[in-house]
Amino acid sequence: MSLPSQARQLDLDLVRTVAIFGTVLIHATAVGGFNWAFGSAAWTANLFWSSLLRCAVPLFLMCSGALFLDPGRDLPLKTLWGKYMFRIAVALVFWATAYLVWGLCLQGDMNWPGLSWAIREFFKFRHRDHLYYLVLLLLVYAVLPLTRLFTAQAGKTLLAYGLTLWLLCGSVLPVLFTFWPFSLTEGTVREYSMRFTGMAVGLGVLGWLLHTQGKKLPAKCYALLYLGGFALTFFGTLALSLRRGELCWTLLQGNAPGVVLEAAGLFGLCLYGKPGARGRAVTTTLSKASFCIYLVHLFFLDLLMKAGYYTGALNPVWSAPAETVVLVACGFVTWLVLRKVPLVKRYLI
Repeated sequence: MSLPSQARQLDLDLVRTVAIFGTVLIHATAVGGFNWAFGSAAWTANLFWSSLLRCAVPLFLMCSGALFLDPGRDLPLKTLWGKYMFRIAVALVFWATAYLVWGLCLQGDMNWPGLSWAIREFFKFRHRDHLYYLVLLLLVYAVLPLTRLFTAQAGKTLLAYGLTLWLLCGSVLPVLFTFWPFSLTEGTVREYSMRFTGMAVGLGVLGWLLHTQGKKLPAKCYALLYLGGFALTFFGTLALSLRRGELCWTLLQGNAPGVVLEAAGLFGLCLYGKPGARGRAVTTTLSKASFCIYLVHLFFLDLLMKAGYYTGALNPVWSAPAETVVLVACGFVTWLVLRKVPLVKRYLI
């Protein structure tokens, strides 16, 4: 199997490192951080941190696209389903079960009624929220043969057309349909709005395109993309929330225009990242651990909440970034331990 070069892998390691810190930061702010007095300094600070790296999951999806859409990489259906998708499915089953059992233990409900409830929740796919990413990956991987065919055969014009249509249906329309007069529309036209599952496939294509041709634009363009995306996400959400008198989630969704701009900007900036030898070592190691950190960090977040150390109890101005560092560190130590078990390393982290 042909693999990307070392330089290209470093680019993606940087993206994954940013993405895992972003994921944990989002979850740190989501648990109680918006329970502070609406519009207060603490509430606004929590929104700031929540918006800063809102594009975390899109960045992970863009990394997958950059790797798997590489035309030099052989990816037969047997390998796709028997290796990559099987691993994701096993991880989903294990961690969904682990979190359900963990929840029962925390609540003291380890009895037959509790277990019966957990079994029903499992088969209804009512898993811990962050595990939606694994469900999403299964679909993204399943359509890879078609996506790879499109990126390999489509010329510049068709690629531009496809991405424009994808952005319009997957990012712009879902937001527009929430505002007047577009909110008045009914019927089939509203189904033009693409769900995030479809959006995820396009994010992979965007990641591949930026990874292969992104350096045609200077780094300052990506910086402006990110700043514009952050401004739209943070200030837009702040304005809409103050107008409605409650937190408005419209511009915080993973497919919102500002979030997509953030993702494109940060991904492009990572193409120009040139860390020193120590920085490369740290980035590569965190990148390897990122999947495990993603999967396990909510265990530690639950423990911090139980102890009263979370953004709902401590001012988010400092507690959100501090909690993020602690959770990433706990997840990293867990990875150091779990990777020593061959089957766990291969299938679960």
